[in-house]
Amino acid sequence: MRFVFEKRAEDILYLSDKTEKEFNDSKEEWLSGHISIGCVEADNSDTLALILEEFVSEHPQVTFSIFSGTSDVIVDRLDKGLLDLAILLEPISTDKYHKFVLPREEKWGLMVSQQSYLASKDSIYLEELVGVPLLCSLREDVQKMFQSHEALQDRQLNIIGTYNLIFNVFSLVENRVGSALTIEGAMANRNTSNVKFLPIVPEISTHCVLVWKRNTILSPSVNKLLEKFLQAFQA
Repeated sequence: MRFVFEKRAEDILYLSDKTEKEFNDSKEEWLSGHISIGCVEADNSDTLALILEEFVSEHPQVTFSIFSGTSDVIVDRLDKGLLDLAILLEPISTDKYHKFVLPREEKWGLMVSQQSYLASKDSIYLEELVGVPLLCSLREDVQKMFQSHEALQDRQLNIIGTYNLIFNVFSLVENRVGSALTIEGAMANRNTSNVKFLPIVPEISTHCVLVWKRNTILSPSVNKLLEKFLQAFQA
């Protein structure tokens, strides 16, 4: 008799576990909601696209919006609760966020006009930029990264203008208003026939980071997207 009761108890536990699993699986299928994502212009924009492609195919009821901008602007929207997640470009302070470093490196260099005397080069040393009219990100962290570089030995770069997004910089570079310090990934999928990217040597590279606010309750859909990122790069 005791054996019968034990067997019945095992069957009940099995059915309970099975029911719970089926319920959780069904919740996966029912996943819905909206995700707001901030993303810089970088190589890692493609990373986001690849993750979202798989995510929306698995959870077609989830919608999303993408906000493009500089890391500073995106951080401001994240702090105000207007974004759930953000992909930022280092150098950037992320102490108040949860952070996951994306593996793809972002290579810094100089975008020059094909008509510039610099276009004959395949790469450029940072010290060669002294005296060259430069366009640079308006982010202070980025300007400081270059201005404080040991290769300059306290010499100052000639930054004549700043920008937030790279789109409007192309015409300025093409018309030789200045040459732009930028990452190679920001030039992807654009018409670059009239400009050329010169990587800085020795190489200066940074990473993009996926961040989200600490002490914030994330929706199931946002949590699931985070899991997708972590699984993709921690496997």
